[in-house]
Amino acid sequence: MFTESSGSMYEEIENARKKKLRKRYIMKKRIIAIVILVLIVLYLGLFLNDIRRFHKGEKPLITISQKVKEYDDGKVETYTSLGWVFRYYLRETINQNEIAPIWSPIKKDNELNRTIIDQDLPELETNYTIPDNISKKEKEKGVLFFYDKDENLLGTYKCVLSENDCEVATSAVLDEDNNVRDYNTKMDIINNRYVFIKEVKNANTQAEEKHVYLYDINAKHLIAGYQDVRYTTFYTDDNNKTHGLIDNTKFIIKKNDLWGIDEVLKGRITHFEECKYQYIGYNTETNLYVFETAKDNWGTNKWIAFDANKKLYTAPINEKIDSFYYKNDRIYLLAYVKNETTGKKNYLLYNQEGENVLVKEDIDDLKAYDKFLVYTKDQYLYLIDYDGKELISSIKLNFIPNQTRIKQYYVRIIGSTLIISTPKEQTKTHLTDEYYYDINNWTLTKTRTNVKETTE
Repeated sequence: MFTESSGSMYEEIENARKKKLRKRYIMKKRIIAIVILVLIVLYLGLFLNDIRRFHKGEKPLITISQKVKEYDDGKVETYTSLGWVFRYYLRETINQNEIAPIWSPIKKDNELNRTIIDQDLPELETNYTIPDNISKKEKEKGVLFFYDKDENLLGTYKCVLSENDCEVATSAVLDEDNNVRDYNTKMDIINNRYVFIKEVKNANTQAEEKHVYLYDINAKHLIAGYQDVRYTTFYTDDNNKTHGLIDNTKFIIKKNDLWGIDEVLKGRITHFEECKYQYIGYNTETNLYVFETAKDNWGTNKWIAFDANKKLYTAPINEKIDSFYYKNDRIYLLAYVKNETTGKKNYLLYNQEGENVLVKEDIDDLKAYDKFLVYTKDQYLYLIDYDGKELISSIKLNFIPNQTRIKQYYVRIIGSTLIISTPKEQTKTHLTDEYYYDINNWTLTKTRTNVKETTE
C-alpha cells in the first residue's frame, strides 16, 4: 500500500539519481572540454612549432605526404601536414616560400613570370615538327639542335627570320684582339641552358638585317637581342685552335654600335655595364676588364681598367693599356708609346687614380710582376721596384731582341727565389746562364753558366 512516506522516499531517491546523472554529465562535459582544450593547445603548439620549422627550411613535424612538381625553371616542394602545407618554391621566377591552408593551390602554377627587358623580339614558333637528326648536325630543315659535351640533346630552336641564314652565333673579333687567329669561333652553350643564335633577314641585300638573340633552351623563349656578341677572352690550344671563354655568366655584347657587358642569371638578363665603349677586353690572370671609351667631340678616347667583382674603375688614361697588375690590392696600368722610327718604346706606369708613377724611355720591353718590374735596354736587363729603384745590378744579355727566335730572357719565381735565365744564341745547344736572387733582400745567391735550359 502506497503511503505518503514511501512516496517521499521514492522522490528523494529519484532526485538523488538525477543529481548523480547531472554530475556525471557535467563531469563528461568538463572532460570533453578539457580534452578539446588540450587538443587545441597541442594543435596550436604543433602549428607554432611548424611555423618555426618552416622558417628554418625544415619539413613539418608530422608529414602526411610530400610531392615535388617540376617546372622548366625549377621545382616546387610541397609537404602536407594536419591542415596546412609547407611549399618551398625552388623556381627562378618565384622565390616566396609559404605555409598555407591545405586547400590552397600552388602559386603561379605552370606560369613563367620572367621580365623581358628587350620587347622587340620575334615570336617563336613552338608547335613545330622536330626533324630526324641521326648524325647530330647543328641544323636540320630550319631547326637548330643543341647538345651538351656528351652529345645529349638539350633542346631545339625553329629559325624565325630565315631557314638558311640561321646558326649558333660566332664570337666577334676586334682589331685589338692580337692573340686571335680563328675568326669563326662559335659561342658555347652557357650552363647547358643559354645559347646565342645569329639570324639574318634579307641576307646579301640592301635590306639585310643581322640579329643575335640569346635563347633560353629550358624556357623555350628569347631573352634578349643584340647587334653582336663576343667572348670575354680567347686562347689558343696546342693544335693552334682558337677557343673562347666568358667571365662566369657575363658576356660582351654590342648595341647601337658600342660594346657593353650583360649577365644572364636565372633566366633573366642584367645590364652589367652599359653599351658605351669602343672596345672591351678581359684578362684571365687578373680578372680585370679593359675598356676603350668611345671617341669624344675632339676625336680622342681613353682607356680604363675595371674590376667587375669590386665594381672598381681606374681613372682613364690617354695611352692604350698594354697590361695591368694588382699590387697591394691596387691596380697598376702599364702603357707604352712606340717610336716607329727607332722601334723603341716609352713605357708609362699608372696607378688606379690615373697618376703616372713611373716612366722608362727608349727601352725595348718592360714586364711587371707582383713585387718588381723587369725591362731591357741596349741589350741589358734591369730589375726595379714600383718606385723606379734598381734592385739588382744590370745583366748583360746575349743577343739583340727581334734578331733571333730565342727569347732574350726568362723569369721564374720559386718560393722566395727569383731565377733569371739568359739563353745563349746557339739554338742547338740550348745553353743558358742562370742568376739566383733572394727576393727578401735582393742578394745574388748563386750563378750558373752554360747550363741546359730549364725554362719553358
